Amino acid sequence: MSQFEDRIIALAAMAQAVTLVQQVAETGNVNNDELETLLSSLVNENAQTTADLYGGLDKLQTGFKQLIRHLGKDKQQQDMMLLRYMIGLLHLERKLAKHPEMLQMIGREIDQVPQQISYFGAVSHPQVISRFADIYQRSISQLTPRILVQGKDGFLQQTENADKVRALLLSGIRAALLWYQKGGRRWHFIFGGSKMLNTAQLMLEHR
Repeated sequence: MSQFEDRIIALAAMAQAVTLVQQVAETGNVNNDELETLLSSLVNENAQTTADLYGGLDKLQTGFKQLIRHLGKDKQQQDMMLLRYMIGLLHLERKLAKHPEMLQMIGREIDQVPQQISYFGAVSHPQVISRFADIYQRSISQLTPRILVQGKDGFLQQTENADKVRALLLSGIRAALLWYQKGGRRWHFIFGGSKMLNTAQLMLEHR
């Protein structure tokens, strides 16, 4: 795949991350397969391509659909909230890039997570998610402006849900880092363009 297509994959992963964040915040539930796709990208060291990092394009269907809605004209009020989350992730990643010691700490901590996954049997086990959440809270949460997630009926007050949100935001930062590594810039995303929309649609159709 081209570097441009890699950038679209990174945006789709970000879009999937914030979509799941909003699902947790508003319903307390999340699709476990989609959650595992994003969390696995944090510890996947064997990926040969950007698509491989997420286990294939079919694992990012939700993200591609959300991205296409953003790039197209069929936006709803909820989509604007998710757009703000994505822009926030891109902004935070740039802040993080200026703190190499924090990046190194995140890397060291994540390197230890596969041992936990092996012990508990799944990347989506609550203890593993709690570890990801702790990494996020001790690093990216210290940067400003923080991403303030809005939810319903106290779902975010539940520890397990709060952990999922933080772990998903960590995966979103991972995707934002990938976007920049592949030559993307924040203004590219904000102003979008028909080429990004057409590419995202083609990738969803031919996943």
